[in-house]
Amino acid sequence: MYSIDFVATTGAGDVEVNATMTFKADKYSSWAENIEKVTLEGVDITGVLTDEQFADLEAKGIKAIEAQREWEIVNYEP
Repeated sequence: MYSIDFVATTGAGDVEVNATMTFKADKYSSWAENIEKVTLEGVDITGVLTDEQFADLEAKGIKAIEAQREWEIVNYEP
């Protein structure tokens, strides 16, 4: 199981939050992505997110995973 921390915006005012997502991965792809925690100014707000906000943050988390994988490929040193 892997995890990634990322910053994203959510809500009507595009508030910046910190999120932690866990996932499983191999060298080809990732799966079982799940938002574990969302904080706003250090306070856990995971339980107060709407379904739409949660889905939006999951999509942003998947993009963060993809960006990290791309970075690892480009910066790979054997």
